[in-house]
Amino acid sequence: MIELPSLSTIERPSLKEAAVQQIRVAISRGELKPGDRITELGLAKSLGVGQATIREALIDLDHQGFIQRRGVRKTYVTALTRRDVLEIYQVRQQLEELALDLLAEARVRELRACQQACQRMMAAATANDLLQFCDADLHFHLGLWQATGNRLLAEILEKVANRLFAYDVSQPGSFSPAKLKRIAREHGDLWRLLSAGEYKAARKLMQKSMQEALEEDSRIPQG
Repeated sequence: MIELPSLSTIERPSLKEAAVQQIRVAISRGELKPGDRITELGLAKSLGVGQATIREALIDLDHQGFIQRRGVRKTYVTALTRRDVLEIYQVRQQLEELALDLLAEARVRELRACQQACQRMMAAATANDLLQFCDADLHFHLGLWQATGNRLLAEILEKVANRLFAYDVSQPGSFSPAKLKRIAREHGDLWRLLSAGEYKAARKLMQKSMQEALEEDSRIPQG
């Protein structure tokens, strides 16, 4: 049973947000596993809310990459195969490097959102909070993408990468505190290079980080 706090005084928009958060937490704890089928009715009963609220929450979770819809009324917790991962990285690597090229072209050095995300990543790594870590990691990259000023690039990258970040949340055994801290430090190094205008070095570090992430994420079963 997934439990929510007392909802009697929570207005509808906040109720939906609470449902989204509780479902994300359930995924991070393994209460909902990759590939599990979920239904509006089942979640509504577990959370003690109406199906309309769950329907709205699932729309957000779909956008965030935590669920996948396969046909009419067939909804599953996101599960990725090795092929999925390889295809995502094939696109993402090129676009991430394009984002850095655009930042270099515009001489962008003010990346406050990325700095704040790095701080959140390190705090989450210290607390061994994978859900918050992945959220901060995503916001670091969102900060980069949005700083390019190219709205379409930011939109495409978010859509491409969301499922990777969401899937990582469901894999707590793959992320030790030491590994989380290492990733947080690498992101901090990337932010500092960009802030100093060292765009070539930043691009090289991004390529290295992407390759490492690809090698780690592609260890999941072939499919």
